[in-house]
Amino acid sequence: MRKQILVLAVGALLAQTGWTRDKSDDPNAHPEKEQSIGMGSGAAIGALAGGPVGLIIGAAMGGWLGDRFHHEKVARAESEQQAGAAQAQASSLDEKLNATEQQLSASEARLTASEAQLQGERNAHRDDVERAVALDVHFRTEDSTIDSADEQRLAELASFIAPLEGTVIRLDGHTDVRGTTKFNDALSTSRAESVRDALVRAGMPAERIVVTSEGSADATATDQDVDGMALDRRVALTVVGLDDAGRVARETQ
Repeated sequence: MRKQILVLAVGALLAQTGWTRDKSDDPNAHPEKEQSIGMGSGAAIGALAGGPVGLIIGAAMGGWLGDRFHHEKVARAESEQQAGAAQAQASSLDEKLNATEQQLSASEARLTASEAQLQGERNAHRDDVERAVALDVHFRTEDSTIDSADEQRLAELASFIAPLEGTVIRLDGHTDVRGTTKFNDALSTSRAESVRDALVRAGMPAERIVVTSEGSADATATDQDVDGMALDRRVALTVVGLDDAGRVARETQ
């Protein structure tokens, strides 16, 4: 009976040592709490099983088990903290990635809009140039020579157009309704070539000039309308882009 009372008293004393510690939530705060609990429990069980020797062995085993439980508890808490930090970092990286993708999308949209605006401005500028330089060179009856005033105008035009890469001058020769088709075709070609030669002399590259002959096909005045026929005897000069020039060249072949 005394043996049992002694065992219970020692076990209670050792167990009380662990339970009277500060009950902090920090697993690292008092690692001896688990050891004390283990030692008390182990000592009590050892004493009942093997007397004083069993008490010592039980206390030792209980302390070892309590210490191991403490370390496992601390390791589990640290793992949970690390997992939480990793998850928070992953969430932060996802947010940064999404923000970067949104910025890239916005930049691409602005770039596309800028390119479209620039192309629109280029097209508008080319249209303005084409309208500004469109002119007609007129000729006397059955004549294809150019007077000095027209020569000067063509020289000024060539000095303006030649530096504009990608632009081509188109020359359409015309005649009035008088004369045969064969004669008018040849005369309209001669007139267009005279204008081309004047432009080349002024510095316009010959490969950027397209010549066509319409003869009297587009004449609008009758042979009784003298003033109207004077307007039909002409070479119409227009500025076109490279794509249009290729189309015109194919049409004239």
